[in-house]
Formats: sequence, C-alpha cells, structure tokens
Amino acid sequence: MDLGQTIAILLGVFLVIWYVFASAYNRRLGIRTYRWIQSGAKTFGKITEARWFGSSGSGGRMVVAKPGAPFRRVEIAFLLETRELLPLWLLNHARGRRDYMILKANVRNPPRSDVEILPQGDNRFRTMENPPGAEIWTMADVALPNGFAAAQRGRDTAQLLERASPLLASDGPSIRRLSLARTSPHLIAEINLPLLMTSDAPEFFTRLANIVASKSDYIDKSDKEQPEA
Repeated sequence: MDLGQTIAILLGVFLVIWYVFASAYNRRLGIRTYRWIQSGAKTFGKITEARWFGSSGSGGRMVVAKPGAPFRRVEIAFLLETRELLPLWLLNHARGRRDYMILKANVRNPPRSDVEILPQGDNRFRTMENPPGAEIWTMADVALPNGFAAAQRGRDTAQLLERASPLLASDGPSIRRLSLARTSPHLIAEINLPLLMTSDAPEFFTRLANIVASKSDYIDKSDKEQPEA
C-alpha cells in the first residue's frame, strides 16, 4: 500500500468518525435550540404547532396561531449548520452561515410604512426594487446601534426605527435582518443563533415584540406565563 492509499484510507476513517460525532452533536444542539426558542415563543401565547425538519439535528418549526397582542400569528423556524459533512460545513462556515432562526409574524395593527434594517453596506440595499409608479426606497437618515442602516418606504418610519433601536443595541451581533411591512408578513426577523442563545429567550422575544407593539399592548414578561423548566 503506497502513501496515497494510506492517506485516502485515514481521511475516509476520519470523515466517518467526524460524521458520527457531528450528527450526535447536532441532535443535542437541535433539542437545546428547540427548548430555547420554545421558552421565548411562549411569551406570545400557546404554541399550537411544532415539528422537526426531518430530525432534531436539522431544525424545526413552531407556530403560535392565536397569540396575544400585538400579534395575530407567529411562525418561527430554525435551521442548524450541516456539521456532519465536514467539507460542506467548512465551506458554508467560511461564507458566514451559522445556526439560524427566522421569525415571521402578522400583527393586529400593521405598520403604516415599510422598513428594512440591515448591516451597513449590505448588498440587499442595492437590490431593492422600485416598480414604476410605486413608492421608492430611500435610506433613512438616522444613526442606528451596532452599525445598522435602514431603508424606508412610506411615512412615519421614525417611530418604528426608535422601537427597533433597543433590540439592535442589545442583540445587534446576532441580527441579520429586520423587516417591517404594511403587507403580510408584517414582521420578519432573521437571526444568527449561536451568540443569542447565551441570553434569556423570553427577554429577547419581548424586545422583538415591542417593535410592533402599541403603547397599550407592550409585552411585560412578568405578566406572562413563565416557561417550563
């Protein structure tokens, strides 16, 4: 057996061992992520639907169909990195992909304007479409925490940006995108999970809800059912 064959065999054995241990790690992480999100989603109301995407090592989805104010419906999905396949994981990790959550919600009192909050310089700012005859996107002339910028369309965006600022200040490193819109879904939040999961889930979800809450229905975590242990 020559050196090349030996290296190929050792590499194959290493990749098989990696797959086994990474699969086990992702399953444990998936369960821990599910429980973390579950404890936060319960601040909105009863979770009416929950399922895995294939297995606990891939991700999952939850729905709160009849939440309290300010929401009408909340859907949360999370996806884990594909750690089992080492080359693919290294490639995706180098591209910035992390364990990821997306929340989509409809609210009782939709915003009267559209706002997209992204990190400064994000390419998505340059690809926003302005159909003929429609309101155009403009950059908001406001300083947001943690290096974020906002594009706006419509009137009265100042209040939305003001309400988003506490979340950007406290959780900015984990936020990939916040979208507020007049049409469904009214709120979209794209979140990187690894750093965020070191914080308190109910408090994070409360800050997120308060962006679209009116003064009369701001969520007070102390008034909500405490999450199960």
